[in-house]
Amino acid sequence: MLRGVLIRSLWRRFGWLVLLGLSWCVGGSCSAPVAPVPTPTPEAPSLAPSPLRMTSPESLLPALRAASAVYQREERSVEITVIQRADPLALRAVQHGDVDLAALTWLTQALPEDLWARPLSRDGLAIVVHPQNGLPGLTMSQLQDLFQGRLEDWATWGGLPGTPLLVSRDASSGDYAFFQAWAMRDARVSLNALMAPSSEAVLAYVDADPLGVGYVSTARLDGRVRAVAVNGVPPVRETMAAGLYPLTRTHFIVTPTEPEGAVRAFVEWLLTPPGQSVLSAHGLVPAPE
Repeated sequence: MLRGVLIRSLWRRFGWLVLLGLSWCVGGSCSAPVAPVPTPTPEAPSLAPSPLRMTSPESLLPALRAASAVYQREERSVEITVIQRADPLALRAVQHGDVDLAALTWLTQALPEDLWARPLSRDGLAIVVHPQNGLPGLTMSQLQDLFQGRLEDWATWGGLPGTPLLVSRDASSGDYAFFQAWAMRDARVSLNALMAPSSEAVLAYVDADPLGVGYVSTARLDGRVRAVAVNGVPPVRETMAAGLYPLTRTHFIVTPTEPEGAVRAFVEWLLTPPGQSVLSAHGLVPAPE
């Protein structure tokens, strides 16, 4: 009986607290705490690579595109586009600021003072005949007579009997300009010569005709034709590196002004052993120091 009296007394004093707690739980406030959801951190936007535009004559195109691909695998902050342009158009593009840099197979004249240039590599303009033609070689004088159409029979010079089939390049080609300046000089290529639109076309014409003769970069030789010695000097790496082969030419890299930033970094890479090794693997000879 005493116990019941004690319970009723405690209820009268503290029962309101029990009721208050029940009403609070009914409202949902006494449920288990919910773990806070972390706010996702936005990813930093990836920066688009800086575009770098370069022009190159057809004879250097494979080597420079390969070098650009290797460089971009190492340096992902740039995107290099190599556009084919003949030497005169490549030089004009860099002068007008249409491209960031240009490669030239040779310099026909002194560059304007505002342009910046450095030697890039070397090759030779190879005089090529069909493998069946046993021509032992040519002198520079014979080369002029040959492409003027003055030789009627290869046998006269120890070659395959028959009239030479002359294959030249179109007048806009850097190969044509170099051949005219260094081999033909004041003489002109015969009007009977075939005008090939590319190095590949020259190789195809000479490969298809045992009497054919043409000229291409030594970097484009692939075994289908035979390159002959000129003035007794064969167009091989050693003679071109030493400048002994008469039709050796030095290539240049040209920019509108002294390069900076991404352009400078790429040019410096091209001129160092990693870049030169890629060019060398594509038939070019390291730049003279």
